[in-house]
Parts: sequence; C-alpha cells; structure tokens
Amino acid sequence: MPDQYFENHLIHEKSPYLLQHAHNPVDWHPWGEEAFNLSKLKDKPIFLSIGYVTCHWCHVMSKESFNNPEIATMMNDVFVSIKVDKEELPEVDNLYMEFAQTLTSSAAGWPLNIILTPGLKPFYAATYMPPNAKEGIIGLKELTSHIKELWNSEEREHLFDQAEKLVNLFKSSALTRGKELPTKNLVDEALEVLFEGADPIYGGIGMTPKFPMGYQSQFFLNHAKMYNDARSLFFVETTLNMMARGGIHDQVGGGFSRYSIDEKWTIPHFEKMLYDNAFVGEAYLNAWRMTKKEKYKRVAQRTFDYVLREMRDDRGGFCSAEDADGDGITGAFYLWSKEEIIATLPQEDYPLFCEFFTITHEGNFDGKNILHSLVSLEEFAQYKNISLQNLEKRFNKCLDLLLKKRSQRTRPFKDDKILVSWNAFMINAYVKASLALRDEKYMNAALDAVRFIRKHLWKDGELLRRFREGDSDFKGTLNDYSSLIRALITLYESGQGQEWLDWAIEMTALLERRFKSERGAFYLTDSDHSILLRRCEFYDSSQPSGNSIHAENLLRLHLITHNHEYKIQAEDVLKVAKDYIEAFPQGATYHLFSLLCYLDTDALTFIIALDKKGTFKHEISNLLYKQFIPNATIIWADKCEYVPLEGKTTLYICKKGNCLMSLSNWEAIEKAILDEKWQT
Repeated sequence: MPDQYFENHLIHEKSPYLLQHAHNPVDWHPWGEEAFNLSKLKDKPIFLSIGYVTCHWCHVMSKESFNNPEIATMMNDVFVSIKVDKEELPEVDNLYMEFAQTLTSSAAGWPLNIILTPGLKPFYAATYMPPNAKEGIIGLKELTSHIKELWNSEEREHLFDQAEKLVNLFKSSALTRGKELPTKNLVDEALEVLFEGADPIYGGIGMTPKFPMGYQSQFFLNHAKMYNDARSLFFVETTLNMMARGGIHDQVGGGFSRYSIDEKWTIPHFEKMLYDNAFVGEAYLNAWRMTKKEKYKRVAQRTFDYVLREMRDDRGGFCSAEDADGDGITGAFYLWSKEEIIATLPQEDYPLFCEFFTITHEGNFDGKNILHSLVSLEEFAQYKNISLQNLEKRFNKCLDLLLKKRSQRTRPFKDDKILVSWNAFMINAYVKASLALRDEKYMNAALDAVRFIRKHLWKDGELLRRFREGDSDFKGTLNDYSSLIRALITLYESGQGQEWLDWAIEMTALLERRFKSERGAFYLTDSDHSILLRRCEFYDSSQPSGNSIHAENLLRLHLITHNHEYKIQAEDVLKVAKDYIEAFPQGATYHLFSLLCYLDTDALTFIIALDKKGTFKHEISNLLYKQFIPNATIIWADKCEYVPLEGKTTLYICKKGNCLMSLSNWEAIEKAILDEKWQT
C-alpha cells in the first residue's frame, strides 16, 4: 500500500487511477499547464506515465517502483512526473501510444511510460519496467540515471532532434482526406483477410491473448444476412458458442472479462469493462435475433442483468469497470474449490454441475476452478438424457446459490467514474434489448442513463467526458459525441421521442463546425483543444473509432431527415477509411460495418404513422427489433406526408425512396415485418 504520509499533486483529482498514486513518494502531477511550465522552469524532462485503474501491470509497477522512496527520490531529481488516466484523456493516450509504437517498433500497452521534452515531444518509450534490470528489461533506476546523464551532456541536443523529427514525421503523415470511395470489392478482400486470421476451432480473430467478439460481430452478421453468407454466420456462431462456454464468461454472475490468455477462452484476465459487456451483450442479442437460438438470448440477458446489478450508479449512469484482483489476488473473487461447490450445492445436483462445469479437486487456476464447459448445455442435456428445461432449471438454482455465496466475498475494486462514450454504448444496447426481449427494465435503465448525461455532462451546449463524485470534467472527444449521437438515434427509432433526434442533430452540427477537417474526416479533438498534434483517429480497437461510428450516424441521419449533406460527410469519412481498411482490416471492422450500410441501396425504411391513441406502437417496435433486418431505418411520422390512413395506425414500408406498401391492419403489419422477402 502507498505510504499515507506522502502526498503529491494528484491528491485532489477525481480519477480512481490517479488517486491510487496520490500517496506515491513520486511527485506526480496531473496533465496540464502547471506541470508543463514547471518542466520548462526547472529545465527537466517529463516522465509521462499513462494507465488505468484496473490495469494489472500498472498496479505492479506502482508497488515495485513508484512506492519505492529510493526510486522516487531519483525520479523527483531528474523529471517532472505526470500521471494520466487514459480513460479520462484518450486523446493524450492515443497520441503517445502511436509515438511509443514508432519509438519501440512494436506494439505497446499499459502502463505506458514516455519521456518528453518540456515541449511535450517524445524521445523514449517503454511499458512495464521493473525497479532494476532483469530478463533483458531495463530497470527504472537504470533508465532514470541514463536519462540524467544524457540530459546533462552534449547528447541532449540529439534527444531534441530525435523528438522533433518524430513529431514532424507524424505531422507529415497525418491523413485527413481521401480520394476514392471504397466499393464492395474492398469488403470482399477485407473479409478474406479476416478469415485468414480467424481461429476455425475456437473462434475469434488473431493469436492469444484473445479478446471477445463484440461490435465486430455486427459486420459479419450484416454481411451474412445481406449476401446470404453462411461462412460469416458460422464464424460468429462458433466464436459466440466458445466464448459462452469459456471462463471469459462469468458463468456464475454473467458478464465477460476483458480477454482470455488462452485460445480456448478458458482462463480470463478477470477485469470487466463496461464497454465490453455492452458490445458482447449486443452481439449475443443480434445472434439470437438472426438465428432465434435461445442459447444466445440466455447469454445476452445474463450479460445485461450483470451490468444492471453490479455496474449501475445510484444516479442512473453506469460505472466503468471492475478490477481483476480480489483481496489482492488475481481472480480470487471468481475462483472455486470443488469442496466449496459441494458444500454449497444440493447433494442431488452437485455431481452433474461439477461434470458440466469441469470442476475438479486439482482445479485449472492456482489450485482452484474457473467455471467453464466443454460442450453446450443442449449437448449435455442430450448426452445425459435429461430435458433441457429440467437441466436449465436445476443449474440456474445452483448458479443462484453460488452467486449468493460469492456475494459474501470481498468484491473487486470498482472504477465508479461515469464516461459518456461507454455509457452511450450501454444505452444503445439496452434500447435494442428492451424492445427485442420485451423487458422494460432495460429501456428504463437506458433512459435514466441518457438523462443523467444530459443533466450532468451536457454543459453550455458542449459535452464533458467524465463524471465522478459530483464533478464533471474533460472536454468531450469525437468518441463521446459520436457514440452518444448513435444512442440518441436508436432512442428515437425505438419510439422514445423526437427530443432525442433533435439533440443528435444539434451535436452533429457541432461536430461539423468544430471537429471536421475540410472535405475530410473528423479530428478526435475540437478546434480549441490544446494538444501537441491534432489528428484524425481511424483504428477500431477495443472500441470502434469515432470516425467509424460517426459515418454510421451520418448515414442514418441522412435516411431519417433526407438531408443530403449528411451523406456527403459520411462519404468524406469513408474515403479516408478506405486506406485503413486496405492496410489492416482487423482494425477496421466497424468501418466495414458502416461501409455495408452505405452500400446497402436496398435497405428498408419503416415509417410509422400513429393514430391518436398510439395503437400498436409498442407491438410494432417490439416486432421490428425482434427481427434482424440489417440497416433498416425507423421513422415516426410527425408533421409529414405520411399519415394514419382512415385514422388508423399505419405502417409504411419503403425502399429506395418508394413506398412499397401501407398497412393499417395488425395481421397484415405482422405478416409484412415477418416476411423474409422484405429483409433481403
């Protein structure tokens, strides 16, 4: 634990990550002009350390090095040290992560440690460093001594030259504008590259560690539906099936961990992120909507219920994450001995339960068990000649008992800051889940969260990014605006009112004025933001890039409002995204999803004109969201040419700007929505 007698400049911050370091003997400063000016005044380089509160190796480095008085004394002598929570300042993290990858010629991670000139230009980068050199990794002591020596020698000018050249390289290579729109051929080529990197047995893309398939599934499912592509559907189902069986899926409490360290999804890194569970929950929901297989519905509901139970703030927003460690031990909260299982479950159930969830006396993680299964529940029921309904009822009872037992343990640390973009991902998923699953609690949660954002994080016509303990701070980035606009459009389409569409349009206009490059894509930060380089971000990583999401937003707004300017702006983004899709489709799957939206000239528009009583409003919404209809647009007729025929609620089904049919009879409406020919 930090020495409570030490207190640095982070002590008044709100970020849980920064507060974890507020009692380090290292004299940390938050990111800002005060620290920058101090570096110039004292003629010291800046030691910039970026991380997040649930980062395991951030904890390790803090314990080993930043709490070490000897190392702290050395660092305080040589550097002005700055700590950044990457989730509060993603623009700082993104920029310096790219610098680090160039400096190290490899992938980087967190903690991200970069040495900067007083002008914020980088000349050295590393991730985790032990106190002393070991196993080929430079120690923090050695690095600090080496930087001191260089800084006070003639080599200092070389450091400045190197940093200047790197920044100029980034300036010259910054891409904001493209020339040609991508075509369906690019989609086909990208799909082949993605399949080449796919695991045909356990699903997922790429090598270990394996990250769960969340938003990426939307591209594959849409492609499967639009082009009758069995291979894409098979890939998504294989991945979701294996994830659901694995330890990455919290079998007891629901929800998914950040990643798996093995190819079979068995051993997770136990931290849980809000955005992952929004994306993964929606992936299972969409798989159920498309295939109608109940196993996907079960996982979706358990994931959404976990977030409601454990991640919801009392004021309506959603907290950011849960740590991997419990009682200081990685995964302790989630592990079970066989003896604990036997003592907790009914005698008639535990043998079957242990067999299905692969529970042994030896365990599979530090002598204990991470619950996982080798077969599906359906396969196990058939193998044991037990009805699926009976088996599911028995296992649900067992899981409830284990959840109750687990609730007595010390729960992992919760990062309770509320972030706009992550909340928007959850809002979007909950709106769809509420209507598809006919469960009002999800819609209520979505509305509570969006109202929370409007009350606490929408100030003077601008978004702020983070709320914690009554404090709203940090200017919203493109990621915040685009993800919230996306959720607001979904709220409007779900029938929750014109006010959400109006707000989405207001923020879209703000993005055009203050974030858009001329005839090009959107910058991550607005025109007033102070940062070394202003760049357009395109990489779809753990979350989709702001540009890929906003391209989708603009296409949806074009179809709803018929404002052609939105389509032109979307085309500007897609032209730039073309180069990124060609170079690395694995990091452009949401761009590919948005591109499919753009290419889908046969997408349906459902226009709903309600009668004075709002007859069939909920029934039509539920039915539309229960079906999987790629790229469909829903418009609620209000003050337009589409009116209730003969005073009755009327559904207009349109394609390519032409009305195909207008229906006022419920049986005809239901048949038309369910009719497969309207979905292809």
